[in-house]
Amino acid sequence: MRDEFQKIEWAEPPMGDLVSDAVSQGRRMRTARRLRVSGAGLAVLVVAGLAATFVVRSAAAPAPAAVVAAAPAPSVSSAAPATGSPRVKGTPAGLLKLLVDNLPDGKTSQYAGVVEGGDVSVQTFLDRGQGPGMIRLHVMTRTMSELTGERSALRGTWIPLGNGAEYQTISVPGNCVQQTIVYVRHADDTLLQFDLYGCPELGGKKMRPALTAREAAEVGADPRWGVKIDPALNKQGAAAFPHLPTEFDK
Repeated sequence: MRDEFQKIEWAEPPMGDLVSDAVSQGRRMRTARRLRVSGAGLAVLVVAGLAATFVVRSAAAPAPAAVVAAAPAPSVSSAAPATGSPRVKGTPAGLLKLLVDNLPDGKTSQYAGVVEGGDVSVQTFLDRGQGPGMIRLHVMTRTMSELTGERSALRGTWIPLGNGAEYQTISVPGNCVQQTIVYVRHADDTLLQFDLYGCPELGGKKMRPALTAREAAEVGADPRWGVKIDPALNKQGAAAFPHLPTEFDK
């Protein structure tokens, strides 16, 4: 899952010379619902031996009606306060609700969400008035030691966002599904991976980048993110996305 975080999604396709064998096989995520990017020749970047392959497939059900995203992406300081309830395991619907609420103004659609090996991935398209763009977000917990290493792609400089959050951006040449990947790391080892779609069209439709790298980083800076989240978000997500598809759209 997450079109190669070890291919920058945690996968193992092309570019095998980058694959790290440092992390135990027990961390590899196994699931029958792996998402895969259709087409051949997608570039693979590896991050410390974490594996999960993303494949784009048609959604099993029609895409839900478009919804208007709540408000411009808030900064860390403007994020809504938590309710104070103990955090619980985040559902795909709950994390998707948090993502949509944090996005800039626009219409969102093509929702999907899946859980793999304790990590959660969600998808939405965002149209800010000039055409839709795909956003895929993978939420996980990773220690810094798992993100660095001799062959790790994440050995660059982390840029501070405030409140202990920091981000790093990577480009994947030849892979427009993950043309830009933005990683946001929190002090509690929460790691967010934003895959920003850069293909000029999809299914005959013209596509536009949905977010800049900095905008994605600011969305990910919200302190409410995590594999465990406020239970109120799960409740809100269940109400907003009661039948969330588990297969990612093309």
